[in-house]
Amino acid sequence: MVRDSVTAATDIRASVEDVWRCLTVGRSAWWPEMRFDAVVGSPLVETWVEDGRQATAEGTITQCAQPHLLGFCWTESGWEGSLDVVIELVGHGDSTSVRLTESGFSRVGTPHSLPSEHEAGWRYHLARLKRASEARAIDVEVP
Repeated sequence: MVRDSVTAATDIRASVEDVWRCLTVGRSAWWPEMRFDAVVGSPLVETWVEDGRQATAEGTITQCAQPHLLGFCWTESGWEGSLDVVIELVGHGDSTSVRLTESGFSRVGTPHSLPSEHEAGWRYHLARLKRASEARAIDVEVP
């Protein structure tokens, strides 16, 4: 049986507003392959190279409550449906907790390895978001 959901989380030394900006309009600094506007109904596209060929995931923004919540569904060729991703940002003064949950693996007919692969991928992307957000916070504080 395929695990249905994965979760990745990190704490970032930056305000929730700075993390939101990096997550959305500043995304090219840490995830240039992903394109979307943070507006419900906006299309979302990620492109990458896998085994020498360009691959694409496409979806739609399903939730957006700036600066605390971003959700989307997305799918790839060969999947029987879409996966749902929810990214929650909780501010704690000058820091932000980020929690990402992706669900729906049991219904999309993907290999059993996909949840673990996506969990590792989300950890990678959240680490990049953390570096970009913290660098932005430092840049903002410097007079």
